[in-house]
Amino acid sequence: MASTQPVPARQDSEFTDDIEKKVYASSDEKPDYVDTTTYSEDGLEELRLKQAEELEARLASGAADDSEYLVKDAHDVSIKVLSTRDDYELPVVTFRMLFLGLGFSAFGSVLAQLYYFKPQTLSVSESFLLIVIYFIGKAWEKCLPSHGLFRYINPGPFNIKEHGAALIMAFTASSSATAIQVISVQSLYYDNQLNPGIAIFTLLGSQLIGYSFAGLLQEALVYPSICFWPSVITPATIFQALHFDGGLGSKRTKIFWILFAGIFCYEIIPQWIFPVLTGVSIFCLVDHTSSVIRNVFGGANNNEGMGLLAVCFDWNFIGSARLYTPLWTQLNQDVGIVLTYILMCAVYYGNIWHGLNFPFMSQAIFDIDGLFIPCTNITEQYNQTAILTDNKFDPVKYAEVGPAYFAATNAFATISHVLCFYWKELLPFFRMLNPWNKTVTMTHDEHYTAMKRYEKVPKYWFLALLAIAYGMAQATDYTGKSNFTWWQLTVILFLSSFFTIAYCTTSAILGYSQFSTQLDGFYSMIGSYMAPGDPIANMYAALYGSQPTVQGIALLGDLKLGQYLKIPPKVNFLVQVMGCIVGALLNYVMELSIVSQQRAALLTVAGTRLWSGQNAQSFNSNAISWGALGREMFSPGKTYFMVPVALAIGTVPPMIQYALHRKWPRNIFLKNFNTSIVLQYSCDLGVGVNTQVNTSMTLGIISQYWIRNRYPRAFTKYNYIVAGALDGGTQVISFILNLALFGAAGPAVPWWGNDGKYSADRCLAPA
Repeated sequence: MASTQPVPARQDSEFTDDIEKKVYASSDEKPDYVDTTTYSEDGLEELRLKQAEELEARLASGAADDSEYLVKDAHDVSIKVLSTRDDYELPVVTFRMLFLGLGFSAFGSVLAQLYYFKPQTLSVSESFLLIVIYFIGKAWEKCLPSHGLFRYINPGPFNIKEHGAALIMAFTASSSATAIQVISVQSLYYDNQLNPGIAIFTLLGSQLIGYSFAGLLQEALVYPSICFWPSVITPATIFQALHFDGGLGSKRTKIFWILFAGIFCYEIIPQWIFPVLTGVSIFCLVDHTSSVIRNVFGGANNNEGMGLLAVCFDWNFIGSARLYTPLWTQLNQDVGIVLTYILMCAVYYGNIWHGLNFPFMSQAIFDIDGLFIPCTNITEQYNQTAILTDNKFDPVKYAEVGPAYFAATNAFATISHVLCFYWKELLPFFRMLNPWNKTVTMTHDEHYTAMKRYEKVPKYWFLALLAIAYGMAQATDYTGKSNFTWWQLTVILFLSSFFTIAYCTTSAILGYSQFSTQLDGFYSMIGSYMAPGDPIANMYAALYGSQPTVQGIALLGDLKLGQYLKIPPKVNFLVQVMGCIVGALLNYVMELSIVSQQRAALLTVAGTRLWSGQNAQSFNSNAISWGALGREMFSPGKTYFMVPVALAIGTVPPMIQYALHRKWPRNIFLKNFNTSIVLQYSCDLGVGVNTQVNTSMTLGIISQYWIRNRYPRAFTKYNYIVAGALDGGTQVISFILNLALFGAAGPAVPWWGNDGKYSADRCLAPA
């Protein structure tokens, strides 16, 4: 490792002059990839790494001036906020790492699947796993002997690479896979109990396709510094603070634990004792009876309202995303949210698509003849099963029942188009697919340079994995009675690969990945034309369309985290594949047990205090509405024909903006304004709790603009560690409260401060 001794401070301009091809996330004037025929690859990369280490030493010692602390772009984040340090001799694949990784993979996957069928949904967060694994790893280090044969069980200090590899394995497994929804819905509603082997291979195939996509994309979306993956900066910072900063003697570590403990204690108040802190709305406190005030200014309950001008004091909803998401990404999101306020009110109160007949916010579908009862917000829902014969659409029955309608504010759709602005970042990927390509590209990233000592994962590993996963998917489609043919699966996966590239690019560069419901709807719409009238085939279209993209983003982020932590690539491959397999197997075991034992409770609308089929019911309703009714709702001349038209329209604004940017390339607004994000966020508030929106918008501007520019030293040292501490403490106490009080592991425990007479913000409660 090159020397890290301090050297005399140098100005940013001198640093830039030495590295003439340095790349910034906000600039497209200099390429991130340089042809190696012009420059000496090893010499230039080693020079950059040495300068990054020297800068890191100055920043750590306090010898740097404010201009050096200032974070201006993705490259600055990667070398000023994070260390390029690599302790090469540290063991990674140890018994301790495998035990913790597999143990928490089992814990996370079982828990995620258990709470999929609970009234109170709970997810296992990355910050929660990071903290718990750290505590147990350090206890292991201190309590077990490390001499003699015990050195294989306890190989000394619990190091950053063991910790990181165990977390990546556990977090890969800690979710309820989309395939579980398909399996459980087929069992519950279509009397199709899949063979265990078919079910497991369906789970593995759908997830490993996403991992294969991620592996093939890493050359373009993991190695370069411009792809800095904002969402993983916070966990990477926590890792380095815990393992590199010298324990509790470090100021950053002290701040982390103080804030962690403080938010842990504080969150009991808004989450249980006084949930009014979830959303303080002056308008709702003044008037508890107006549905208009609730729709516009309320939002502390699910599907309540837009939360305009409300203030949130609950970090569980605010979250740290605005502390690490780049400023221009946030500003584009904010513009889209402002449009949402206007569009939702205009569509609903303008009675577009008969909006006034239905609830202001809802994900259900309704019968136009269902009477809207004033002051109750109740409308009769659409009788979905009455239009099916043998689980397929029956036009005769449909003619008797009549058309279906969405609540008006849930009818917007759009698609992001990133090819115009990010074609340079995608170019290495397309070059890589060309077997005759002779051009070798050099990736400018100091963390990548430090990782070059480790052997890469061969590309054919991912290609072989993709072929195996594709074979699994084709086989299980036919043996699992999916009604989804080989060509339909192939077309869906081709589309999925395109969207995976596009959305992974925005996640890597802009930190933007809020798209899952839009993609589900898109693939369901495509499926409704591929297999009209077939809800089961429609579920498989959504599964193989969106799951690879969701999985690809998660796994690419972990690959970048592994690069920041200097985990050898083959070890990263090992722990991610192990996490996928463990998660799939235990997801299925838990689903099989719960569905067989709690079938009656899961099939009821209300469920019980311990079990609920609400998630499966929602997934099935979506499949019926798109699969059975897709052509009746979205074809030309039908009520919602503008929804598919909007997909085509959504590709036009980025092209217009790019043309204007080419004409005026120095205009900062045209360079950074992102029409895809604006359009995506123009339909962002149609579901969920919304009172945190205004608070998080303000927090993001304070952090990413005011503190970053006015106090660069404090921002570089503490911004991301504060984000991690607040998230970690909140998620640990949320986990405990869900288990103990909110009905996730038993009956809910009420409190006089949250009696349910009104919404949490004291607005008129939605029925």
